[in-house]
Amino acid sequence: MIKEKVSEEILNNVAPCSMFCSTCTACQYGQISYHAKELLHLLEGHEGFLDNNLKKEYRYKLDEFKAFSKKLKKYAYPKCAGCRKERVSGCCIKGCIIPECTEKHNVDFCGECIEFPCDKVNTSIYKKTIIDKWLNGNHQIKEYSIRQYYEENKNTPHYIDYTEKK
Repeated sequence: MIKEKVSEEILNNVAPCSMFCSTCTACQYGQISYHAKELLHLLEGHEGFLDNNLKKEYRYKLDEFKAFSKKLKKYAYPKCAGCRKERVSGCCIKGCIIPECTEKHNVDFCGECIEFPCDKVNTSIYKKTIIDKWLNGNHQIKEYSIRQYYEENKNTPHYIDYTEKK
């Protein structure tokens, strides 16, 4: 089997586990960080505006804005450079073995490995939701291609599996 050449764009946006770094709140170069920075830019001066113009009975709105702005800055300037770049600052899954394992097996994604799915990804390190995302994403990569997987999923919210089902 000839290994598919994967573009830098895909490698930067999709982690070896098949999850999208580009839609994660922790990603320095992701969509959330980008949009948070844009929003901060558009809100420049708004705190001063509120401070100078709010009537006394609405002053609480200034504190609300300050809290919002502080949280928005955390989303704008996260610390993770991705699993492929700086493992020490990366994944929120402590003890994740996937980047080293894919490197050892000379593949970019678990779904490209002849051992996939393996028992290394188990509940001793990963929660069931993560294992399910890992299995689903890598089955798609294996069945179709990383390019198709990327195109079909690049704008899917990172945390969609945690939304309440109605």
